[in-house]
Amino acid sequence: MSSDHEYRLPSLNGVRSFAAAGRHLNLTAAAAVLGVTQGAVSRAVQALEVELGTPLFRRVGRGIELTSAGAAYHARITDALAQIAAATRTLRRPEREGILSLSVLPTFALRWLVPRLPRFHERHPDIQVDLSASEEVIDFGADLVDLALRNGTGGWPGAEATLLMEEMVGVFCAPDLLRRRPIVAPADLRDHRLLVHTTRPAAWAEYFASLGLGPPEISGGPGFEHFFMLAEAAAAGMGLTLLPLFLARADVAAGRLAQPIGHTMRPASAYYLLHAPGQGRLRKIRLFRQWLQAEVAEGA
Repeated sequence: MSSDHEYRLPSLNGVRSFAAAGRHLNLTAAAAVLGVTQGAVSRAVQALEVELGTPLFRRVGRGIELTSAGAAYHARITDALAQIAAATRTLRRPEREGILSLSVLPTFALRWLVPRLPRFHERHPDIQVDLSASEEVIDFGADLVDLALRNGTGGWPGAEATLLMEEMVGVFCAPDLLRRRPIVAPADLRDHRLLVHTTRPAAWAEYFASLGLGPPEISGGPGFEHFFMLAEAAAAGMGLTLLPLFLARADVAAGRLAQPIGHTMRPASAYYLLHAPGQGRLRKIRLFRQWLQAEVAEGA
């Protein structure tokens, strides 16, 4: 027979405050997420540290970082909170069994997923997909999201990840740009303005290195947050851009973009499907994951 001593839990308010602070490494951001004051988060974390008898954070300049004990504890309680939240969400919201809340990278949603969604709805008309576009880190313990698609190298805390597809990147530009300033050899790339993906600032240096060239000069060049912005800027003749091949395919077929050199690069990151621990068996998640994997395998 179990006893209360088996569940000697610390303050759940302290744990929740610590989880948010550890995720953001910023007390103000954690307070905003939790809807409380920064002081309340600070007091809750300090009380938890006293209760546990060990420091969880250390101050670094004006910021904070997890201690080794704090990092280990954060990884464990993040998974636990995600499971509690998932169980609670299932209990409270049985009416959402037929609704799949999906968070996807903006360009992936716009250029790849949305045009294919009618095929999923034809196959599974009983599942309603609610789609949102975001690049933010997903907290399945707090966000009302069933499934997320993110780009990375794997290992998201508080989530189970399934590899969806690798990524191959190439150079693209407007066809008119090539007619005016041809690119005959890889070194000719240096004669053009290089458009920068602001969330992948090292991409051009990595691409040039894969060609055996030194890093390019890109200071002063325009930067864009999303791939669809880069594609539009390149199509307008602003310069050269690096794009995943599968996202550029439609623009190339339409004659809006051209690929001046055939060399491609495989980044270390790839596209993954994420969901809360233990939720992969849910019918709506399982069916959507299987459909996505089939779409990728068919190269549709």
